[in-house]
Amino acid sequence: MSIFIALLAYFFLGGLFGFVLELFFRRFVSQKRWVKPGFLVGPFIPLYGFGFALLYAFDAFIPWKTLFEAEWGGIVLEIFVLGALLTLIELIAGLIFVKGMKVRLWDYGKQWGNFMGLICPLFSFFWLLGAAFYVLVLANPFEAFGVYLMDNWMYLSFPLGVGLGIFLIDSAYSMGILRRLRAAIDDKKFVASWEKAKLVLRDYYAKLKVKQSFLLPFFNKEDRFFEAIREHMASLKAKGESLLQKAEERLGGKGDAE
Repeated sequence: MSIFIALLAYFFLGGLFGFVLELFFRRFVSQKRWVKPGFLVGPFIPLYGFGFALLYAFDAFIPWKTLFEAEWGGIVLEIFVLGALLTLIELIAGLIFVKGMKVRLWDYGKQWGNFMGLICPLFSFFWLLGAAFYVLVLANPFEAFGVYLMDNWMYLSFPLGVGLGIFLIDSAYSMGILRRLRAAIDDKKFVASWEKAKLVLRDYYAKLKVKQSFLLPFFNKEDRFFEAIREHMASLKAKGESLLQKAEERLGGKGDAE
């Protein structure tokens, strides 16, 4: 039980850290505006939570430094194994949503060497850097804090249990939003972008001069969720038909010329 409490604590710490990191990444790097990151309603990204728990567990409970005669050999191996595992977690999470739920939470489609837009060499390198920073800088204080958590697990079990309950409720609520999005799209083959859907709703309500909630980007007092998503889908369809028509016209023109 004590190990579970320590892992759960690092899961929550990682999820909160990931939310803050992604929030500022969207603001200053990717989208240049404040956009609430993540799938959940609360300020938490489970992918980072699992990553933090994995880093702690694999570092604290596997004697990497004893695997080779030279201590640095074990350290290098640990860094590369942890970097690969973080990429694997990202891939599995992405596949669950894209293949199972037809929703894409992130998209590396424009990055070189990407696989299905879910993983790519650039962000795998970032995961590797994160693993290296953990092993070389954070491992010792994190392991010491883990010992403290395990020694005091009885005092922490209730607040962490409450946090786990909130997380599960939030997950169920967010899944309800996902089902609502799928119903609005009404196309079983179309893979929706979670982040794009937030922006679509934000822009739609902005045209109506209705302020959109930052914490609840999918809802508003004037709930026009279905109207906004279906209007966007109609726009995508019209653009697709327009591109097809232009392609046919170009092909027709070549045929006439011949």
